Amino acid sequence: MKASQVLKLYDQGKRNFQGENLIGQSFKGKNLSNADFSGADIRGADFTNATLTKVKFCHAKAGQPPWWTRSLVIISWLMAALSGLFAGFASSFIESIFDSADATNQVAGCSALIILIIFFICSYYYGLKGGLEAVVLTFMAIAVIALIIAQSLPFSLVGAFILALVFTFHVMLAIAVAAGGTIVGTAAGAVAGTLTITRVFPLVVAIAMAIVVAEAEIFSRAISALGAISITLLSAYLGWRAMKDDPRDAWLRPLVTAFATIGGTSFYQANLTDADFSEATFKSTDLREANLTRTRFYQAKQLDLARVGKTILAESFVRDLLINPSSGYKQSYRKVNLRGANLDGANLNSANLKQANLTDASLRAANLEGANLSKVCAINTDLTGASLTGACLEDWKIDKTTQLDRVNCQYVFLLEKPNQYGSRKRRPNNSDRFFKLGEFEEVVYSTIIQ
Repeated sequence: MKASQVLKLYDQGKRNFQGENLIGQSFKGKNLSNADFSGADIRGADFTNATLTKVKFCHAKAGQPPWWTRSLVIISWLMAALSGLFAGFASSFIESIFDSADATNQVAGCSALIILIIFFICSYYYGLKGGLEAVVLTFMAIAVIALIIAQSLPFSLVGAFILALVFTFHVMLAIAVAAGGTIVGTAAGAVAGTLTITRVFPLVVAIAMAIVVAEAEIFSRAISALGAISITLLSAYLGWRAMKDDPRDAWLRPLVTAFATIGGTSFYQANLTDADFSEATFKSTDLREANLTRTRFYQAKQLDLARVGKTILAESFVRDLLINPSSGYKQSYRKVNLRGANLDGANLNSANLKQANLTDASLRAANLEGANLSKVCAINTDLTGASLTGACLEDWKIDKTTQLDRVNCQYVFLLEKPNQYGSRKRRPNNSDRFFKLGEFEEVVYSTIIQ
């Protein structure tokens, strides 16, 4: 169905667009509040700046159109091929170590080997950025050493160090291109969902080994090939690690997802207040700067492959909680930004939410028994039907916009830890007494707010 048809029918009062094929359609800046796009194919659709309050996207399929996904796969293969080419180029310098007739080549080969070893170690422990920084520092160190000792060495050795600098510079560039190519190729392929490391690796290795110097001896050729394969494997591992939110390569993920969401479904700056994406697919979807107030992501798929910017979805553990609200039992969300989060029915029993921001969040029928809610900000938070028995409410920040209707609560504590008298200020004071139905709400409004 064309966007023009949808908008015309919407203006006529129709709200049910379940299962429609909306691939590549543009609803940029349009108002489609209360519409139902459950089960619709919205791949490549543009909802930029659209008003989508209370819209249902349950089981909807977002992401890139099929033709663009195929293009991304081809790009991934090309990047992998490029990385293999440069990995082999970088490793080929190592062969010079085995040139016993030329000291210049041996010095250059040793420099290349040192560079590769440093890159491997630092990249593994400190991420790609750390590895590349270490390579640059090593290059600078070799340059300084060459300048210092140049005047006291024979011309042949000075030439060897100069050649070593040239080799090192080329190795450094080759490593950067090889690593970048493999990381982008592997990660973009993972986002595309059709390419795996096992499929791309044979091509990478074949190209890497093909450019190893043909004149080298068998032993030196094996060393070069091993180096090329090692660079490829390490780079592929770094790409995989970046997509798994590893803090060592956290800076890579936004770059990869930015590339992988080109042409995908866009909710950029859209108003998704109270929208429902239960069991929807989000691969290659742009959610940057979207208003996600009380947006439901229950059992959403591939949300980790969406471009989320600085929304609350940026933290993996927050995404996991929104996707699976029952996973919050005894978990720690201290100081976490859950502003506007939809946690209806969540199991946060005994969870630590101290100093968390729950402003505008929805926790209807949530289990907060025994939870630590001390110093939590719950302005305009919907706790209707929530269970709060045994929760700690020390210095929690609420006002009359906080909804406490039908809260199930027998008693609460006003102190996180016992005071000098061993009391946590249980309410009601008498340990044998419990709140009656509706009494908790009255006590809160009369004693805490006023």
